[in-house]
Amino acid sequence: MRGGGRLSHPRDGVLKRPISNREGRSCSLCRRVSAVAEDVPRNIGCEGCGVSENGAGTAEHTGADIHLLEDVARAALHRNAAGAPGVEDEWEIRHRTPWTYVTPKGAETPAQGWKLHVSATQLSAPVVLARVVEVLARHRCPFKFAATFADLAGLTSRGARRGSVGKFVTVYPPGDEAATAIAEDLHTATYGLPGPSILSDRAYRPGSLVHYRFGVFSAQNVLDNDGTYSSTLTAPDGTRTVDQRNAWYSPPEWATCPFESGQAPVRSTAPEAVLLAGRFVVRQAIRHNAKGGVFLAEDRVSGSHVVIKQARPHISSTLQGHDQRDQLRHEAHMLDLLAPLGITSRKVSLFEQGDNLFLAQEHLEGAMLTTWAAEERSADPGRRQGLALTVVHGLVRLVDAVHERGFVLRDLTPNNVIVGPDGDCRLVDLEMAATPGTPVSRAYTPGYAPPEQARGPKYGPAPGIEVDLYALGATVFYLTTACRPMLGDDEPPGSRSWDSRVRALADVASAGNALAQALAPMILGLMREDPARRWDLRRVEKFLAKLDTEPRPFTAHVTGHRLGVAEQDRLLHDGVTHTLRQMNREAAADPAGRGHLWPVMEFGATSDPCAVQYGAAGVLTLLASVAEHGGGESAGLPSWHADVTATLRDAAEWTVRRLVSEARPSPGLYFGRAGIAWGLHEAGRVLGDDRLRSAGVDLALGLPVAWPNPDVCHGLAGTGLALLHFWHATGDDRFRDMAGRCADTLLAAAERTPGTVLWKIPEDFASALAGAVHYGFAHGVAGIGTFLLAAAGVLGRDDCMETALLGGRTLLAAAHHTGDAAWWTESPSNTIRQPYWCSGSSGVGTFLVRLHSATGEARFLDAARAAAIAAHASRLSSGTVACHGLAGEGQFLLDMADLLGEPAYHAQAEELAACLWARAVTRDGLLVVPDESGDKVSFGWNTGLAGILDFLRRLRHGGARPWMADVPARLTVPARGGETR
Repeated sequence: MRGGGRLSHPRDGVLKRPISNREGRSCSLCRRVSAVAEDVPRNIGCEGCGVSENGAGTAEHTGADIHLLEDVARAALHRNAAGAPGVEDEWEIRHRTPWTYVTPKGAETPAQGWKLHVSATQLSAPVVLARVVEVLARHRCPFKFAATFADLAGLTSRGARRGSVGKFVTVYPPGDEAATAIAEDLHTATYGLPGPSILSDRAYRPGSLVHYRFGVFSAQNVLDNDGTYSSTLTAPDGTRTVDQRNAWYSPPEWATCPFESGQAPVRSTAPEAVLLAGRFVVRQAIRHNAKGGVFLAEDRVSGSHVVIKQARPHISSTLQGHDQRDQLRHEAHMLDLLAPLGITSRKVSLFEQGDNLFLAQEHLEGAMLTTWAAEERSADPGRRQGLALTVVHGLVRLVDAVHERGFVLRDLTPNNVIVGPDGDCRLVDLEMAATPGTPVSRAYTPGYAPPEQARGPKYGPAPGIEVDLYALGATVFYLTTACRPMLGDDEPPGSRSWDSRVRALADVASAGNALAQALAPMILGLMREDPARRWDLRRVEKFLAKLDTEPRPFTAHVTGHRLGVAEQDRLLHDGVTHTLRQMNREAAADPAGRGHLWPVMEFGATSDPCAVQYGAAGVLTLLASVAEHGGGESAGLPSWHADVTATLRDAAEWTVRRLVSEARPSPGLYFGRAGIAWGLHEAGRVLGDDRLRSAGVDLALGLPVAWPNPDVCHGLAGTGLALLHFWHATGDDRFRDMAGRCADTLLAAAERTPGTVLWKIPEDFASALAGAVHYGFAHGVAGIGTFLLAAAGVLGRDDCMETALLGGRTLLAAAHHTGDAAWWTESPSNTIRQPYWCSGSSGVGTFLVRLHSATGEARFLDAARAAAIAAHASRLSSGTVACHGLAGEGQFLLDMADLLGEPAYHAQAEELAACLWARAVTRDGLLVVPDESGDKVSFGWNTGLAGILDFLRRLRHGGARPWMADVPARLTVPARGGETR
């Protein structure tokens, strides 16, 4: 193989580059790798690994352009061949981001079994891989490895999923006997090399890089009861269970372990308390992530409470040889330097236990600035503004003290500030603080970092104090408006002035907010794109001193910024145009209907590509509405009716082809078959295509009328709404009868008390939601009640009406009131109040306003109005999307306007649309609203652009709300004892 051949390439399938011992330029990483072991071929050139030198003179490897790891694997396979046929004749090497798969030709991989994982750091990865591949080549065993250094960095980063962290190489032994032999050989080959422990697995030996767990090998992922592709294990009796990637070792009970690890048995219950360093009693975890936990503990020495941070070894390991433990030591050093100034907590102890490093620090009384600001927004305006200005002065003092000591924070955010009862501020999480100019890894929080910090090198000189000035402005902006100042990147970059985008966001967020308007000059001055033009702290102090001498602007909130008709048309037209351009034409033409028609976010890739939530059905319904009712033409923009109808037809045809290729058990409206049937029927109706209409009808007629999950998204209430929609659309009484049987099932499953009704997803149902009891529209009382209310009108059934009323009373009792607003938590056991469609005010209000329209009862109207106040008040803090953001809250306000005949709610919906305008990004000249990530564009209904565009369409052109089955006539409400009233 050396000196010739064609190699696979992650991007284009062919890499026209031979393996050779090239002379010439090599980067620092390749030089270090070549120096540490003979396992790795010398001078694997840097033209191959795709290295660029950053401003610090440090090699920086760039994503999929790195081929060093593949070269290492191929060289190890070549050495093992020892004169035998070439690598390509014996092994198949293929790429599917983020993995490189290596399989012996002709080998069969079992469906499931005991798989092995080998961990590594970025620096040890080439040596680990070379030794692992030689072992696996001898055993002719299939495996995969992280394709690039960037992929490995993601697997070992602090943000990695805890169940996946550290899995550099995955090995698929053909059986138990082979697994034990291979594990021993791998352990021997890699012993003593560094790599993180793998939380989902058990180490083969204490301290080994080799780990094992029982899991899926080659079994096909299938759509489960939740409408999500899942890996399933098959028990000896034929039952199937989901292959859970937990952050702890959890093999199925029936899987007999062939390894002798010498470790304690699997723990089945969590300990009540853990003692660290013989001194700190941990009873509560504040949070867990890949780098380690954060805990609240009692100090036996002082008797006080402390916060303990854990750093696991080799997490966030860098090409410079640092890991999360170095970061924690650095944070401890910062506490030593800055705590005496009174601006942060006091270090109590820095200690090791096992291989982990722990930092115990003083527990600060107070709340994070994010929590404090949310609580203070309900206070008296005068008190609120006075305290807010106190906090602003405190923030300036903190930043000034850090800069005076010669440091830059690099990560000043509302989550890293604790506000005490008197408004005094302290800093927490100082691990990113550094001296300007010293080498650091890039770190920042989106929304609070200026462009030069976010776009800086992955490893380079620490930025100057100007990045903290920007973060100070962004933090004050959040404090005064509740708006996270996140702006996604335009593509191509520089399409618009950054300063103009910040000003547009500030104009929307500060409308009607006297304090934000008073502080706007300072905020905009601090958040300028040009670091040299940002206000310094002396100018900030002078500005605040002058403001303190002026009368406080205690004006209450008034009408916010409303989006004009021209801007509404621009967002709608550009968004639909972008949707048309982004459809995957290659997938649309695929006879098998494979792939996804539109780009999806990460979780969406595991969801049904035909369904409403992340797939084609939501876009079908949007395009059908646009084709039928128009859009951009009203603003003098060019009509794209022909393009819309052509794309609608192609997407519908693709969906029909895709449906025949796999079973989909979920009948739900958003994740399952009910929504797909709805979308196909709408497409056929608008296109005048009887075949597509029939495909939707046939799919709907096959929906179950009994199902364990009662909810709208995945279950029977969503099925019922679709069946009522089909009855209205077709007049076919079969749909009416099926809806009645759905109602029977839901009534039987209801858990009633004298004053409440709840629905529980059964504990033994194969679902991620098993055991859940919710209030909201997506999974709980509001959504189920909406179906029963509609069914009562269509079927004339008192039992449905009585249960819908009981659901309404349940939600009234569950409301949390702050001022005139009403909020709901996700469930009876949850304490977080939310404004969202899925689990909060706008979804509950969607049901309650319909309950009022059907009954005329004032109490339901009062609660719906209070829910609308909460939805409107949350516009600056909400995301963009329909499920848990502005589009869903806006649809509810439009419901209020339509059902009550009150245009004021339509005006409030225009204020929500203005927030979408301020968040929009450019894509090739088009203005497009990003998805729930805040900076990317995907197209799912509830989490992406389709639902956002439908809100804008309805705002501009009116019409019914999709995915509902409204009954316009007022119902007769049955009274107790069978009488009516």
